[in-house]
Amino acid sequence: MISKRRSLLLGLAALTLGLAGCAAKPDLSRIQDPTADFNAYRTFAILPAQPDGYASLIERRLISAARSQLERRGYVFDELAPDLLVNIAAVVEERQGLRATPGGFPGRDGVETEDYRLGRLAIDLIDARRRDVVWHSTAEGRVSPEMLRDAGSAAEKAVAAVFEGFPVKPKAKAVATSTAVSR
Repeated sequence: MISKRRSLLLGLAALTLGLAGCAAKPDLSRIQDPTADFNAYRTFAILPAQPDGYASLIERRLISAARSQLERRGYVFDELAPDLLVNIAAVVEERQGLRATPGGFPGRDGVETEDYRLGRLAIDLIDARRRDVVWHSTAEGRVSPEMLRDAGSAAEKAVAAVFEGFPVKPKAKAVATSTAVSR
């Protein structure tokens, strides 16, 4: 159990850094319920990531960043009676791929395998009353070893990228919320 949790935590750190890396922007995708009126929602709560209530430092930064993005858009955090529920999921997979290598002679290029990490971040907004997903967005990108230096700000950048296409635009730059999110 401990090694599985440690693997997940390391994966979350790598994911957020990979998605926010400067070299390449993540691939983003979004889908929303066309009947949902995002201006009618007023409040939100964050669904716990772990059933035991434990949240890693990276998970707390992801939660804090999502909360900040929603508050910048005028939504109010309310655990007791939220209009929207926020679900955050992250995963990192070890992958293998092929890449071209220059050959010593013209027309003699080669191919070699490379190991890399692929990270994915998904955020769902759920209408709390109907229990339906009304907005889903994902970011996917490669994770490099150089991206493992500043996990906190990388988590915030990854979440910001996911929220770029949200139907309600930010009203103003919000003051950062505490990373000690209550569960």
